[in-house]
Amino acid sequence: MASASNEIGSGDGHYQVVARRFRPQTFDELVGQEEVLQSLRRALQQGRVPHAFLFTGSRGVGKTTSARILARCLNCAEGPTPEPCGACDACASILDGSNPDVIEMDAASNRGVDEVRRLRESVSFATMQSRYRVVILDEVHMFTKEAWNAFLKTLEEPPPKVVFVLATTERHKVPDTIISRCQVLPFRRVGETDLVKRLRMIVEKEGVSIAEDVLEEIAMSVRGGVRDAETALERILPLVHELGDAFDLKAYRTLTARVGMDAVLDVVQSLLQGDAKQGLAFARAMQEQGFDEREALGEITSMLRSVLLMKIDGADTGLVPMSGALRERAQKIAADVDSARLDAMIGAGILGRERLRRLEDRGVVLEIALVRMAQAGSLPTLSDLLAEVRAGGGSTTAAAAPAPAAAAGSAAAPPRAAAAPAQAPAPPQQARPKAPVADANELKARALAGLVDRKLLQATLELCRFAGPDENGRVLVTLETERKMYIDRLKSPVIEQELKQVIREVAGREVSVELCVAGDVQAAPAGPSAAGPASAAKDPAGAGGAKGPASRGATPGPKAKQLLKKFGGRVVQVNPKDRIKDRPDAGSVDHDFRDETLDPGLPPQD
Repeated sequence: MASASNEIGSGDGHYQVVARRFRPQTFDELVGQEEVLQSLRRALQQGRVPHAFLFTGSRGVGKTTSARILARCLNCAEGPTPEPCGACDACASILDGSNPDVIEMDAASNRGVDEVRRLRESVSFATMQSRYRVVILDEVHMFTKEAWNAFLKTLEEPPPKVVFVLATTERHKVPDTIISRCQVLPFRRVGETDLVKRLRMIVEKEGVSIAEDVLEEIAMSVRGGVRDAETALERILPLVHELGDAFDLKAYRTLTARVGMDAVLDVVQSLLQGDAKQGLAFARAMQEQGFDEREALGEITSMLRSVLLMKIDGADTGLVPMSGALRERAQKIAADVDSARLDAMIGAGILGRERLRRLEDRGVVLEIALVRMAQAGSLPTLSDLLAEVRAGGGSTTAAAAPAPAAAAGSAAAPPRAAAAPAQAPAPPQQARPKAPVADANELKARALAGLVDRKLLQATLELCRFAGPDENGRVLVTLETERKMYIDRLKSPVIEQELKQVIREVAGREVSVELCVAGDVQAAPAGPSAAGPASAAKDPAGAGGAKGPASRGATPGPKAKQLLKKFGGRVVQVNPKDRIKDRPDAGSVDHDFRDETLDPGLPPQD
């Protein structure tokens, strides 16, 4: 078995890669899957092997290899046994892939119902030369819905001496009805210590010498994938054979275009200090050397994660696999940084990696991501802003970007913008002015200034006429527009409460605020002059009160009253006399009823 592993060729002069030549042939050669191997060994020893397995885990951790070893364990001449001999005809035929009773099918390319039907027919026959027929379905999550349905009954009640081994990297795509019929064995990512041992074993069998720090760098870069580590080793073996001891960590990083953990720690330390200039210099160096921007940003994010784990779980945490001087540097950084800042920087890094995957101008995206990581944590968080608002703070260092202002007469903002009380933001609290307001004009100016960050409410308040406060502290605010969006906004209970609170806070004295719409019959407070956009045109007397239809000398006629009763409407405005036709019945509203607005919810009637 060892000699077979050491052969560079496959017997016909064809070169085999490291991942194939050194593929484990027994459970003892597998690394990092102790729990899975223990379960399989116990089942084989006790003769309690289920008819269906589901091997789940990330790529290159040993799922398909374990399925092949299981097939040999079941069909070995000395078995079923957890330790196949490797010398009998069954073991040899399974090793070279010539055993007709071990079926290995790629479900990604054989994913339809026809393939499943042929498989179902083949397993119904007796085995040819083996004890068990083992069916290995790789990437089984690629099956179609129809294929799963066709496979369901066979998987639940297969013929005797048939064992299914389903392997997948995406367990969530496998139907629950399939999972419930299988014994699920999760394969975890292999730790870096186990990976280094595995790589060292391969290097020794290759008869070369590679520096330990190079093997550690490979193990750190593959994120727990054995096949990825062996592929990375495969890439450097030709140079190692040629250069020998001259091939060091620097040569490895140059060959593989890796940034290097030392350089990553340097830029992380600069970003944590808010030095965006060093971040931009790092991005420029990455582009000049041809490094992959997404890979570089991923290494920075991974290092920030390691620092965060040290900050939360302690400097000696086992969640971070780093060691030596690199770990000591990370521990010092973790001791002097805030976890909230680390969290914000990791979020910026993850967002930048996602954008690098989708956008073409990768250099610009990397630079922006590093600048945002340098600035992360320097701006106040949402909780800080809310705490300052609750404490009555006047100004903040940063505020959310205001929504675009809705100009008077525009239809850009939908009515539902203020219709959901539960989602309405809390009103900004203003410091109470020392001097009371002198008149309605000053009160309106103060109220508009108090809503400087609420552009929609500010636009609504600009269309209102203020009257008061009178001697009793009563303030009347009248909306003088027929636009339904403003009327709905003003009538919202949350918006009404917010506007009243703002007006009371800026008045400088105790006042009571009443809100109404033009046309509602209200008695204006007998106080200072009213302030409004159209008070002179609509109220020549200057009283500042809201006039109803009766005050203008026009009352609804019989037809208007009939429509008002039918639709539950009310007269809120009557057009000026210059728009009323000169007819004998000009005193009645019926003749020019098309220009009236009966209700905010009803369009003008023709």
